[in-house]
Amino acid sequence: MSAPAAYGQFPDRLVIEMESGITVYPARGERGRWRAVWYENGQRQQCEAVTEDRLAAKLEKVAERLQAGAPNMTKPGAALIAWYLDPDRLPVARRWSRRHTDTQRRLCERFAAPVIAAVTCQDIRTAHTQAIVNAAPTAGEGDRVHRMLSALVTVGIDAGYLVNSRLAKVHWQAGNRPLPTPAASVAGESALWVDPAEIPSATDVTALGQALAAGPRGNLNELMAYTAAYTGLRWGELAALTIGQVCHARREINVNRKVVEVCGHLYVEVPKNRKFRRTIYPRHTPGGYPLADLVAARVEQAQAEQDNGANPEGLLFPAPSGRHWRSSNFNRRVPQPAYLQAGWRDADADADADGNGTWTWHSLRHVFCTTALFTWKLDPTDVSRMAGHANYRITLDMYVGATAGVLDRARAATE
Repeated sequence: MSAPAAYGQFPDRLVIEMESGITVYPARGERGRWRAVWYENGQRQQCEAVTEDRLAAKLEKVAERLQAGAPNMTKPGAALIAWYLDPDRLPVARRWSRRHTDTQRRLCERFAAPVIAAVTCQDIRTAHTQAIVNAAPTAGEGDRVHRMLSALVTVGIDAGYLVNSRLAKVHWQAGNRPLPTPAASVAGESALWVDPAEIPSATDVTALGQALAAGPRGNLNELMAYTAAYTGLRWGELAALTIGQVCHARREINVNRKVVEVCGHLYVEVPKNRKFRRTIYPRHTPGGYPLADLVAARVEQAQAEQDNGANPEGLLFPAPSGRHWRSSNFNRRVPQPAYLQAGWRDADADADADGNGTWTWHSLRHVFCTTALFTWKLDPTDVSRMAGHANYRITLDMYVGATAGVLDRARAATE
């Protein structure tokens, strides 16, 4: 800190103005006290000490706050967490979804609050943030906690609670826990890249559809799987799909809502990233399933169910109660029993567990994107819009990749 040097240079001055905005009044006489005055949060503050060095030590944190324009650094970490979770800090158009809000709240309550809630924001160090991340039980959870922490630090700096961006430069450490084996990846590919092995083929989708058709409410569940595979709807969008969103004359679906479950309650809200979109479905799937005709028939059936009160919202794929499915109930009752029969799970897997297998219900969304790109030959920008990706670059990174044709190009260049 430059304050002590400034005092030494001007021993005979009655007032010293520091660059940080602090006014220092040197002691008057041998028994006098050194005093400093400044304004913070619109209020006049002051402190004093018997010597120049002691006053300088007291002013170090004050100067740091004033120079950084961070008046909230005197507040506890609990205030920082509360500000991070406060929906009013963001414009309405950019506010978190209910599910993301609930996830961030739980991560803060479980990992961040026990470490920093009672610590003054100016005293938070990387030792604290490292402890927050290390509290996660697994590497995967540690990665989620780190993302939360990184956002918390960014928000804290913007709002004047913190000044040090290095607080987020920590990572999960295994300690006495076994280190996870890093997942293999393809050199040069984006982290978003979806390996073709993670995407069911048309034959695999047909096998799942047949397995679903053999179970309870078979035809409806089969249609739901094919709709997921050839429209690109996410599960929550599919569970919220109503007859009013479907134009079967144009084979078009208006994706403007989804259902989410937060703390045991179901909510209908706008789609992911607040992106409304439209998508289409084929007359027949690559496997020959007459999707368009069966969707049209289901729309008429759902309309009749709504008219007689059995399906109040006119859902295309309601739960047996006629209301929205809960994701856990749907997963347990509908796809899980069919996965084994369809070959999506190992034959020797425990019947009471998920079993071993790469594909999930979300894999059907990958089917739509790859079919649209490579079978229907649609432009990536069109696929991006129908799938609801943030931009077409994501579509390319996920499904086209950067390394396709590398060996062919290299071979041609070295002929």
